[in-house]
Amino acid sequence: MKSKIIDKKMTDDLGPEWDKLEDSLNLMIGEQTPLRRKIISEIFRATIKLAKENPGSLNLKISATALKELRYSFKMFRPHRQTPKITMFGSARIAPSDPLYHLAKEFAQKAVQRNYMVITGGGPGIMAAGNEGATPKGGFGLNIKLPFEQSANSFIDPEKGLIHYKYFFTRKLFLVKEAWAFAFFPGGFGTFDEAFEALTLLQTGKTNLVPVVFLETPQYGYWSEVVEFLNKVMLKKGLVSVTDSHLYKVCHSAEEALDHFEEFYKNYHSTRYVGDWVSIRIKKQIPDAAIKKANQLFKDFFNDGELKNSPPLSEEANEPEIMHLPRLVFKWGKKDFGTLRHLIDFINQNTV
Repeated sequence: MKSKIIDKKMTDDLGPEWDKLEDSLNLMIGEQTPLRRKIISEIFRATIKLAKENPGSLNLKISATALKELRYSFKMFRPHRQTPKITMFGSARIAPSDPLYHLAKEFAQKAVQRNYMVITGGGPGIMAAGNEGATPKGGFGLNIKLPFEQSANSFIDPEKGLIHYKYFFTRKLFLVKEAWAFAFFPGGFGTFDEAFEALTLLQTGKTNLVPVVFLETPQYGYWSEVVEFLNKVMLKKGLVSVTDSHLYKVCHSAEEALDHFEEFYKNYHSTRYVGDWVSIRIKKQIPDAAIKKANQLFKDFFNDGELKNSPPLSEEANEPEIMHLPRLVFKWGKKDFGTLRHLIDFINQNTV
């Protein structure tokens, strides 16, 4: 018997017409797993309710455009989902003759040599430098449609690497979601917006922990001053925590930045949160002496139980491709992601 796409409990408020759509939906979509069936049901339910509530043509257009941008972006990134990617941010106004442009180009070239792909905002300046260094084979451009200043640079493969967005929020989602690391070069309001949004997402645990570098040429005097402001004003006034400084690093060369990324992924793979439990997936187990030392150094962090070796938690069974990886688990109230990042650094540094 063909499985139902639509969860009856979710559609009772939509009337009997909904039942008539089920056979057609099953035919169009085909067989699905129970989880995907539930998610597809939620999408269709939200769409029908949106139409019934008559929010106005503009709001319907926003919804339709956003969904189309999401669908196309998923399609474009899907073939490269296992390839590590670095998202580069920076000013659109940096000229090709500027040393910052040369640094960004060099950074992208060396990133591709280390088997990363590069994602940029697709425009001129630092973004063009990133795509030029990565070459069309190694780079994506996520271009925003603006009435001035921004047009896609010529270094992106228009068929396989270029995605156009009408909305900043869908573009930002993929600049963040696909990144295994962030590289921020000097820039204006947009770069600040992106940098502090990324740090906020990391600080609050709303995105996966990934390394962040603020990259500038020596003596440029940009990110160094920003970090000085963070320490002398925001930290002093209690608006950020001292542990938040573990979330970023100022670098002055392509090698320094890329080495920082490589160190982050030396042993660390990923983190999974299951209720109050945190499962840190690593490539190989660290010595017992290092675990003992971690429990001493981070004893205030492990206030609900010590760090310990563990097999995968039962809830991790839906990730069969990484079930073989060792785990370090502990109980935690999901606060202070800066210290969690510091713990990951400790694990990498104590890998044999």
